[in-house]
Amino acid sequence: MVCYILRYNTLYNHHFEEVHTMRTKRVLVVDDVQFNLDYACEIIESLNKKYNTNILVETAQSVKEALDKIITYDPYDGMIVDMNLTDGTGTDIAKAALKKSESTRIAALTIYPSKYEDEKCFFDLFLKKPLSPSEYREGLKHLLYID
Repeated sequence: MVCYILRYNTLYNHHFEEVHTMRTKRVLVVDDVQFNLDYACEIIESLNKKYNTNILVETAQSVKEALDKIITYDPYDGMIVDMNLTDGTGTDIAKAALKKSESTRIAALTIYPSKYEDEKCFFDLFLKKPLSPSEYREGLKHLLYID
């Protein structure tokens, strides 16, 4: 989806379509704790406002739910996955996402990043819990190539 931005030209008193287009980016956040999902959504919303981005967020609370979304929908631009879920690991999700599209960028969210050293090839970024809002925003900016 591409959003076209209209601007009002006061000099000529008419509307024109701006050349700049903003592509919608889709992000899947996977965590089994509702508070963490709400936190991620708030951070992404603040990123949308601060940088005038258009990031749509979907959430999942289990590996099964995430895999169903990966199979059902178009590839995501980015994913943030908790590494320790009740029904599997973030690596299970990353493998499925990358099998569908190698262009999906994936961040692992964990208390123990060094524990997953052997699996780092599946991730573009490791975010160490707990994260401050600014650390979360910076990680998302890096993950989604936002200036």
